[in-house]
Amino acid sequence: MTSLLTPVPGPRRAPPAAPGERIQRPTSEFPVLHLEPAIPAADWEVVVDGMVAEPLSWPVSAVRSMVAESRIWDLHCVWGWSKLGCVWEGVPAGRLIDAARPLPGAACVMATAAGDGYASCLMLHRARRSLLAWRLDDADLAPEHGGPLRLVPPPKKWGYKGVKWISRLTLLDEFTPGFWEDAVGDPHGDIPNDVIDRTSAARRRGN
Repeated sequence: MTSLLTPVPGPRRAPPAAPGERIQRPTSEFPVLHLEPAIPAADWEVVVDGMVAEPLSWPVSAVRSMVAESRIWDLHCVWGWSKLGCVWEGVPAGRLIDAARPLPGAACVMATAAGDGYASCLMLHRARRSLLAWRLDDADLAPEHGGPLRLVPPPKKWGYKGVKWISRLTLLDEFTPGFWEDAVGDPHGDIPNDVIDRTSAARRRGN
């Protein structure tokens, strides 16, 4: 999945799993995972285009100057770790999407990283709910974690549905899998309920 992988040091113990069950290990660390060979320079614009009445663009700095909202959303990675209770700060992607006035046939949004790198497709209502975040846990997002602007998908989506260095939101009339979504064979990235339940149990037990 990635050209840069930092191991998760000292993961906390999760409740015992039955044979064949997926184990997600809660961690306080934030492993670095991405496909791009280099982190893009922070000077791009965020574009909303495709099936919209008025394509629009904003400098990243303009997006970051908008009134921020916070979301407490867990981050779950298919590599087997979960960072719980993340406090993300940013603006709902719906603010930018709706400003461009989606056309009646728009059903999905392809979110693309700067440099036309990583891409992820979300249903329009999910894309609207996603957060364009620039802070995490009271600190600016570091470049290796997607700063200065990262698309964070809504809860119950695997982390690969998010996009670091978000630069484009393209409205489409049908779902089109992005790079990793096509590779894993699970383009919608829905986390199984049993994984959510076990992670919640680990949170309650404090391990």
